[in-house]
Amino acid sequence: MISRFRIHRAYAFLTLLAVILLMGCAKEHSQEGPATDPVVPPANTAIYAVDQKAGACADILVTGTFKVGVAVAADAKIEVQVTVAVPGSWVLTTGKVNGMEFIGAGTFTAAGKRAITLIARGTPEKEGTFNFPLKTAGSSCNIAIKVIGDGPEVPLPQADFYYKLTANGKDYSQEVTTINNYMLTSETTGGNDVLLGSGVNWAGNSLPAGKTELLVAKGMLANFDAASNQDFKNFFLPGDYGYMIMNNQTFGTGVILTWTDENGKTWSTVNGTTVQPTGTFTIVSTEDWAGYSGYYGVKVKMRFSCKFYDETGATLNITNGEMVGGFVKKR
Repeated sequence: MISRFRIHRAYAFLTLLAVILLMGCAKEHSQEGPATDPVVPPANTAIYAVDQKAGACADILVTGTFKVGVAVAADAKIEVQVTVAVPGSWVLTTGKVNGMEFIGAGTFTAAGKRAITLIARGTPEKEGTFNFPLKTAGSSCNIAIKVIGDGPEVPLPQADFYYKLTANGKDYSQEVTTINNYMLTSETTGGNDVLLGSGVNWAGNSLPAGKTELLVAKGMLANFDAASNQDFKNFFLPGDYGYMIMNNQTFGTGVILTWTDENGKTWSTVNGTTVQPTGTFTIVSTEDWAGYSGYYGVKVKMRFSCKFYDETGATLNITNGEMVGGFVKKR
């Protein structure tokens, strides 16, 4: 299979990303832990409310896989943003829905914004999307959880290069083929220290309605012009990596994901100067790749879960993320 590539080194890309990625505001997080059985009502009860937007629970991060007939794993959980009015102990549960529930407990030591974690338990009974209620003395909202059937979570595209992800319970995937007008792009942005990107992008001038694109960028590779092929490959060593934080419109270390949805709206993992609260990004494998004449390349498989933000601070919860991309440098 032959893939097409767009290789450039331009400061315009830096400016564009800076405009797209400067959004959101910092939040204060606490370190409350999950509940253990049995749950005992607290003696000094806190007064707090789950953060909401347009009647729905806001700023929720869901991790884990929920599959019919399979007991939820230890990593299945939701992170919930709350506002504490009066510190104290708390217990919060969704109650059982479709054979499973989310439950947590802990102590707030101060008023203000906090993040709490509710751990899943149980075994999903039916496929579909189900609403799990969160109720406190000062709030009531629902969290939508998608339960998949007996098939694969999201079928993997068969092409060499692709991406897939689940955004707020809806599955998306796109592959690069010789006939679908999608191309694999490689971006190098910066001077001595560079940001390296790879995307699954539409080959035309503008993305048609109903189509999507994803760009993954990793920074910063120092002394780019002097980097050997091995230095370049080592920059993408398998392992876990953090998400990038923007400071004064300056790129730092870590990863940025930028996604355009089917409505042409752009989302990013950057939210002002706030790090992803519990997001994960893992490079699964890296191999030599002769993808473009005159360039040394690496083919990189990546997996991720995170939050996407838009310019208003709205969020998408991203799970089951995976991409195989290509990164290149001049030989």
